[in-house]
Amino acid sequence: MFPLRKVPTSYHVFEEDGVTVSLPYLKPTHMLNYLLTDEPWLLLGGLKPGGEARQLLATFWNLYRSEHGSHEVFRMAAENKIRLDQTIPLILHGDSGRTLKKQPLEVLSFRPALGLDTEANILKCKCSQTSTYSGARKSSPMAQRLNNKHSSYLTHFLTCAFPSKKFKSTPGLLMSMLEAMSMDLRVACCDGIAIGNTVYHVAILGMAGDFEWHAKTGLLNRSYQNVGHKNFIPCCSECLAGSMQFPFEEVSSNPKWKDSLYRSPPWTELPPFRHIPFTDWNSGEAARFFKKDPFHICRLGIFRNFIGSTIVLLCLEGVFDIQGASRAIQERLARAWMAFTLWCDTHSVSTSGVRSFSKEKLHMPTMGSFPWLGCKGSDSILLLRWLRFLGGLQRVADPASIVFPLIVQATDSALAFQAIHRHGIWLKKSCRKGISRSALGFVQNYARLAHNTYQRQLQLYAMVPKIHSMHHFPVELETSGEHLACNPALFDCSMSEDFIGRVARQSRRVSYVNIVHNTILAYKVKARFVIKRFKKQKFKC
Repeated sequence: MFPLRKVPTSYHVFEEDGVTVSLPYLKPTHMLNYLLTDEPWLLLGGLKPGGEARQLLATFWNLYRSEHGSHEVFRMAAENKIRLDQTIPLILHGDSGRTLKKQPLEVLSFRPALGLDTEANILKCKCSQTSTYSGARKSSPMAQRLNNKHSSYLTHFLTCAFPSKKFKSTPGLLMSMLEAMSMDLRVACCDGIAIGNTVYHVAILGMAGDFEWHAKTGLLNRSYQNVGHKNFIPCCSECLAGSMQFPFEEVSSNPKWKDSLYRSPPWTELPPFRHIPFTDWNSGEAARFFKKDPFHICRLGIFRNFIGSTIVLLCLEGVFDIQGASRAIQERLARAWMAFTLWCDTHSVSTSGVRSFSKEKLHMPTMGSFPWLGCKGSDSILLLRWLRFLGGLQRVADPASIVFPLIVQATDSALAFQAIHRHGIWLKKSCRKGISRSALGFVQNYARLAHNTYQRQLQLYAMVPKIHSMHHFPVELETSGEHLACNPALFDCSMSEDFIGRVARQSRRVSYVNIVHNTILAYKVKARFVIKRFKKQKFKC
């Protein structure tokens, strides 16, 4: 059987400055038609089409109304243009991988919001009031699980992958490709896809990805790239934080910038996604399209700033000093690494990307630079656990110190925030409060450490825009009132990064001459085998 035989390769023709490009890609409508015909369970939370799947979809949209009531899907449903129990929520994703010669590979994909584990084992959180997620009743919010398990080939579906430098004579190709994809998705949203007597529609919840991708593809005037070092410049796409009236460094429980949320759109020219039914693209509400990713904001973001600064601070506090040994920062960092490796050996764990601590690894050419440690997301969690251990020891050894209690509180809060991955799509009030409290606790203790070290004239704990982005999580969770709140992990890109890496590896194994076409073909082959293997285990067929 030919892999994914029903998904033909389409071609996007683009011309710029007299140069014409014919770019192979997979139309979302073609991929959706194949999935709904042959493998609908991949889009329906692991369920086969029928009454239970319709209950699952209806429940999702009933709850999502309180999150984003201005979404076009609700207007279309009110006008009887679509049925919500036959409308599949999708999330778009885009990012750059690395292909041959370390060239950037632009990868576009989409993923279903509903996880495949609807009927899997019961999931219990570890909050003060335990919540149990089970698929026993499909009409229950507790039946809806995150789509972050199993192979990323089961949860992400490729649209396009191409090396941007290969098409450097047509720099507008990416934006043109995004517009073509958006126009095709509009067909799936408005006209639907007929499978037998049933017409399925899709609704796009937004675009997940890192800030760089959002700023590049969303034509954002307000983003981390615009943060002012001397002048007050708004740097958040969702609010006016960064301006003189709304400082983004404010981390109170009721910040001033909260009043500026979605007040105005973050662009002057509409982004290429404007064809997708979402909300009024000329309003500030349209900024909701670009979803905050806890993975890039936390584990690959502010946590790495915290880890780098805390390691340097512990070195300066003499935690790793030995009598008679050098106190040069390079030597202190070397002893810190030895202490960390000893802790790892004791706990039978190891890092996957960090091999030493040094000024280069901490991006600290001089003591006047703000340090941050380049590491993978999994390494960030290990390092936070180690710093929690050290902070606890030093707090006992030096009870008069101010910084050690702050380090302990910050690491406790950062680790507690990872509870978002131990819940389903919807958070009960007790779980929401615990997660909100942990996010707020981290940003506030980080700010206290920044203030303390600034008073000591140390360049540590940089107040970067990602500290503001993390502050958005508790603010938004608290505005849910008595309603169930949407889990921030719904838009987490951990699995998306895995998918990007897999597609990029395939691109490095094919001929560079026809790299785009061959990468798509390799994806079809691999995806078919992964789906077939998982289907055999799941349905015993």
